[in-house]
Amino acid sequence: MDALLTLSSKGQLVIPARLRQLLGLQAGDRLALSLEADGLRLIPQAHAKTRSASSLIGCTGYQGPPLALEQMDPALFAKP
Repeated sequence: MDALLTLSSKGQLVIPARLRQLLGLQAGDRLALSLEADGLRLIPQAHAKTRSASSLIGCTGYQGPPLALEQMDPALFAKP
């Protein structure tokens, strides 16, 4: 399907609603733009996957033994 896009005075491209629906594009979606020999190419980019907090455990690269919360922040367990 070919479609005409309109370039605004701010350099923004307007993609027709029917084409956005066919591609499943929504406001805020990101598109990669590449320069080809015969023109420009727009490629929808995959959404960044949301990660759970538990999947991030260990991402800081700490190499030591597991520590209890009391060892990491004794102030949380100090008695007044």
